[in-house]
Amino acid sequence: MSKKVRKELQEPEVFEGALREEISVSSEFVLPISVLTLRVGGGWSDEAARRALDALRTADLVCRPEPDEILIALPNTETEDARVVEERLRAAVPEAAVGVAPFARGDTAESLIERARLPKNA
Repeated sequence: MSKKVRKELQEPEVFEGALREEISVSSEFVLPISVLTLRVGGGWSDEAARRALDALRTADLVCRPEPDEILIALPNTETEDARVVEERLRAAVPEAAVGVAPFARGDTAESLIERARLPKNA
């Protein structure tokens, strides 16, 4: 019986540093990367956050910069594949609003996150 590796939330500073590194690699080797935001009005319960984390791959980067928001970076992931992850997250956490942004030439970590972010009332 294999033990499932549990995904954990990173500190926002660690997440942004790792995202900057992934963007550097993506730019140098022309690899895709996508960022998703998940927003739950009223904040994330521990159970909802765990369901979201369980829907992700080991390589995905994830943090909760605000009580109602989770950011996810999907390295080496085209937009179509990010949409598959989006649907998996919607099934796991139906109460979450999800935003998706693919990396575009010239993006910084901050601009990519900003494009993926949903309005506070989403």
